[in-house]
Amino acid sequence: MGCKEQPKGNLSGITHFETLDYVRVGQLFDSIKTPYIIDVSKGNKRVVFVGCDHQVPFTHPQFGAIEKYFKALQPQVCFHEGGPVADSLRFKTLKEAVEKYGETGALKLWADSAGIKMHDGDMSAKEEFTLTSKYHTQEEWYLYYIVERIIIPFYYDKNGKLPLDSVFNKDTRGYFTRNGLKMTTEQLNFNHFKTVYQKYTGKPFDIQTVDIEAFDYVNPNCRFCAIGRTSKMVRDSVLLTKIDNALNQYDRIMVTFGHGHALAVEPALKEIINRKR
Repeated sequence: MGCKEQPKGNLSGITHFETLDYVRVGQLFDSIKTPYIIDVSKGNKRVVFVGCDHQVPFTHPQFGAIEKYFKALQPQVCFHEGGPVADSLRFKTLKEAVEKYGETGALKLWADSAGIKMHDGDMSAKEEFTLTSKYHTQEEWYLYYIVERIIIPFYYDKNGKLPLDSVFNKDTRGYFTRNGLKMTTEQLNFNHFKTVYQKYTGKPFDIQTVDIEAFDYVNPNCRFCAIGRTSKMVRDSVLLTKIDNALNQYDRIMVTFGHGHALAVEPALKEIINRKR
């Protein structure tokens, strides 16, 4: 009972670019520091991609790098990770922006100050779920995303105000159902998740000993790594398509995304910037 291997080449419904395999990305993590900056240009076209660490304090150098490159580049349009951000959202200080929205908040602050548009570089969760569910069984797909988007965040923030079962019930009936998870009432129950977890891992579920390695997309031998790599590959292709299309209209583009994505898309960014337009 494992997941199917990551589909090779072009995924149906998205554009294929030459990107770095996420197993290789994982091997490079320990050899780089964040921010990981990609700065590519040709003629009057230039793209600056700031690869960020999502869980860092306000004092992390990536926020200074975002400011530095933004002011030097003077981008005409920006892309960020993680879903739409309301145009009406405003920050008074960089500290406020970072503490609320990390690198996305920092980019929003500078974009507002320059009067330019910040766009979501991601695809919607509903679109992502629809695409990735085509390549894996429903149970495998369900288990991977529940662990990635509910269990692991809770694991690293055990001091939250709500117990895990309450968080699980809230998110499955809200976030997952809203984004296309078609499950019965029984299957949305926390006990059902624990049953599926034990079925595929051979261990009873315990938040203290949850087998995170079994769901780590950079691990070449983990049971569910292929699902994670499919997810990353889909999102990268969507981001790269948006950057490619934007270069037909704009000359200067800035992006803030996770540093894993930056490592993966670096070959494609060089390909895109060199295209004849």
